[in-house]
Amino acid sequence: MKKLLVVCGFALLGLQNASAQDEDSWAPRHVAIGVGVGSTGISIDASTTFSRWLGLRAGVDIMPGIKVSKSIDLGLQEKTKGQTIEQMNNHIDELNAKIDNYNMALPAGTSPLQRIDRSLLPNRNLPDNLDLQGKLSNTTGHVLIDVYPIKGVSFHATVGAYFGPSKVITVYNKGQEDLPEGLTPINQWNNAIIAANKNPSSLLYTQVVQPNNLRMIGAELGEYFITPNPADNGNVEANIKVNGFRPYVGIGFGRAVPKSRVGVQVDLGAQFWGKPSVNIPTYDKTTGEYKTEAIDAGKAGDDVGKYLRFVSKFSVYPVLNLRLVGRIL
Repeated sequence: MKKLLVVCGFALLGLQNASAQDEDSWAPRHVAIGVGVGSTGISIDASTTFSRWLGLRAGVDIMPGIKVSKSIDLGLQEKTKGQTIEQMNNHIDELNAKIDNYNMALPAGTSPLQRIDRSLLPNRNLPDNLDLQGKLSNTTGHVLIDVYPIKGVSFHATVGAYFGPSKVITVYNKGQEDLPEGLTPINQWNNAIIAANKNPSSLLYTQVVQPNNLRMIGAELGEYFITPNPADNGNVEANIKVNGFRPYVGIGFGRAVPKSRVGVQVDLGAQFWGKPSVNIPTYDKTTGEYKTEAIDAGKAGDDVGKYLRFVSKFSVYPVLNLRLVGRIL
């Protein structure tokens, strides 16, 4: 984004030097640099005019990386007849012993089932809570065309586009730098439960999983079961996605290139970034498939479904910016 701003600035300066500087010329007459603040973050851009009624702006909008932390209950005891975390940890050793027996009975060439590695767990125990962190990522670039329909008046209509990351909000498990294996032991636990349920005659099922009513670790969300995907090294990521390319229309007052050395510009408009989608890691108990998928509000339960339907209505992002502009040529 910053490179784009620099390139645009030099391009405008180059055109400025090459222009004929007469009233009828379509070459840029003047160049300005602006800084602003508003709903798109902190903006920095370069601007020029092609005639008394047409101007061009290009730059970057830097959105501060706001982070929010939250801890959620994994609900382990609800899935295991109310057993305590200590009892659950004892089952890890029981599962590992039967996993060894299970692997010995596998046909030659079959991939063995992984033991649950307690050394990767905080304090070597299953966590009863999951610490999550949410991050806003909405730094964008923009190219905008201003039209001044009334001679001598700074009112303008603006069309153009913003472009940036498709993931505007990301939620992930904390501590990935200190614990790169993430929730791998939970994946190993879940895979042991899956293998046991597929082989009800195995000791893994008859002596550990079935008598203790052990279940997969995850969260029920309507028809969805949310759990870490082994392909992501045990890490969890959910996100809200929009379109990376976002057409823009708006109105405002003030000139992108002021007649005096310094001016003020106000913009009010909207980015059309499409219908947001909420994507989460899930496991399909019917097909046995791990994937990250966009959640259907109709399948997510009443409470979450209401939230998803509310989020999906925000297909337009409002823009309100105040900009200070300095003419340099």
